[in-house]
Amino acid sequence: MNRSSCSSRAAALAAALLVSVGCATKGDLRRVEAEMAGLAERQDSLLALMAREAASTQDTLRSQNDQLFEIRGDVSRRLQRILDELVTLRELTGQNQRTIASVRDQLEGLRRGGLSAAPGLGTGTQASGPDQLGGAVAASGLAEQTYNTAVQLHQRGSLGTAQQAFEDFLGRYGAHVLAPEARFYLGDILERQDRLQEAIETFGQIPELHPTAARVPDALYRIGLLNLGLENRQEGVRFLERVANSYPDSDAAELAREALRELP
Repeated sequence: MNRSSCSSRAAALAAALLVSVGCATKGDLRRVEAEMAGLAERQDSLLALMAREAASTQDTLRSQNDQLFEIRGDVSRRLQRILDELVTLRELTGQNQRTIASVRDQLEGLRRGGLSAAPGLGTGTQASGPDQLGGAVAASGLAEQTYNTAVQLHQRGSLGTAQQAFEDFLGRYGAHVLAPEARFYLGDILERQDRLQEAIETFGQIPELHPTAARVPDALYRIGLLNLGLENRQEGVRFLERVANSYPDSDAAELAREALRELP
């Protein structure tokens, strides 16, 4: 039963009471009905106003909740970006420390009267300067030959043999300028063999051991995709965002942004 019906019945009841006491007139009845109708109208207006205010309050609360959610998400992303930058800084610091240690070892070798073998080129006997430099050049040529052979095997689809060749190259020449490329190929082979966790670890060695290498954004992008494939969504998004934010001008960054846009 609605308010208008209740008001009508109340007006009728009041009219009946007036009639029953014998003092009612038609004018009295009209006044009672008008007052009751006005009262019902004011009640309806007040209830409508309260409903609008309640709806406005709910909209405001929803808007504030959405804003708080966005703020929390933005703060979380900023904190994660800071953590990623700290990781990169630690990687760079570690690489610099290893470089300094290598230079210090070479200087110590020179002080003792011979050239120390460069890291990853094997150890050699002390000899005169020209002889030692010639050996280093020969070792570098052998490293490139080993690497090129591994790449050719990879391109021919001989993944097992290529894997052994890259592992042999890294075991002998782990600090060579081609080492990041070798690790990237090795990670690709492991991914093709469905050894996804090992592939993630191998790709991860590139930013860890070679933080200034050109392959770093590509490696981080592959790590992000692999984590998404393993349903590690949070880790996958973190690495993709790291690529997009830390290497915004790289090809991998554009691919990472596209992958992030396509996430459900």
